[in-house]
Amino acid sequence: MSPEGSGTSTPTKTRVRVLVADDSRVIRKAVTKILGDRFDVVEAEDGEDCWTRLEPDDQIEVLITDIDMPRLDGYGLICRVRAAEEGRIRDLPVIVITGAQDDLTRERAFACGATDFITKPAAQTGASDGITGLHSRRYLLERGAQDFTAARRHERELSIIRMDVDQFADIVANHGEAVAQQVLRFVGQALKRTARTEDTLARLIDSEFAILAPATGRMDAAVLCERVRAAVSQRTFNEGGVDLPLTVSLGLATQRRDPTDTFEELLHTASQRLTLAKAQGGNRLGVGYEDQLTAPEEAVMEQPDLERAIEMLVAGDGGKLIPYLPDLVQKVMPLIEFGHRNLDFGSAFDLDALKKRLSRLK
Repeated sequence: MSPEGSGTSTPTKTRVRVLVADDSRVIRKAVTKILGDRFDVVEAEDGEDCWTRLEPDDQIEVLITDIDMPRLDGYGLICRVRAAEEGRIRDLPVIVITGAQDDLTRERAFACGATDFITKPAAQTGASDGITGLHSRRYLLERGAQDFTAARRHERELSIIRMDVDQFADIVANHGEAVAQQVLRFVGQALKRTARTEDTLARLIDSEFAILAPATGRMDAAVLCERVRAAVSQRTFNEGGVDLPLTVSLGLATQRRDPTDTFEELLHTASQRLTLAKAQGGNRLGVGYEDQLTAPEEAVMEQPDLERAIEMLVAGDGGKLIPYLPDLVQKVMPLIEFGHRNLDFGSAFDLDALKKRLSRLK
């Protein structure tokens, strides 16, 4: 034992510094809570913020990044890291953490140079809805507040759509919780097929959903609402021997058209209009200015036959076919199979995978 005051001491080991990049404050705090006891965690709110923090800090030894971020996404960030002139940055271990479950996201992340890949568990992050796989209310409120502030700062449009499944309480009462959950998944899939890549989709509570549409004015948002409504109402729910015609009601609020001080107030405005749409019989959109709203250019139409679909593609109207694509492709499957057998499309063409994908979308 060393005598007191001898000056002999054991050096304290510096903790490894980890940089976490995610545009969700909830996710950043969750990662910090998990790693904070053992690592020195630094947070960045998007890819550009991460790069700004990474360049001057030579103590950062690990980078953890989300994929879907504004300004610079995870793919771009990884590519920038791997192309850096400084070896310290170029050789940094990069761990991707995301809610995406598909193989394509993983493959692309690894192709960019990711070291490892972690899927966010919904129960830990609170960012995903366990039934539909869409974002949660918690995530929507956080993302909406960010987009609301950015839209106001840059004088851009922002729309929020609130949607509810009509007569959902009757579905629960007549068919039970299991079928009701299948209905929610069915509607969630319709949203995924119809919404744009830049939109944020969420299940709020019970049978209510939301679409956060950045850089989208009232007219474009109304067109999106009609696409969603058609995608649900023109395809019969059929699961476990239960056939149900489904409809949805929607309420729309747009930031510059409906001035509010916060995103939650804008969401409340959309909720009021949803209530009015349901009170008027459902299966419709409420915008608060129905008497002033010109009918969307892309009117809801009956499902086109193959000849009409081809005419629409040639005319550049392919976007209108999106809600009907699974059924249209299913109709030409015999021709595709015949062509594959006789023309040899090659090993890269996976016919079985196409059939499985179609069956999931149906």
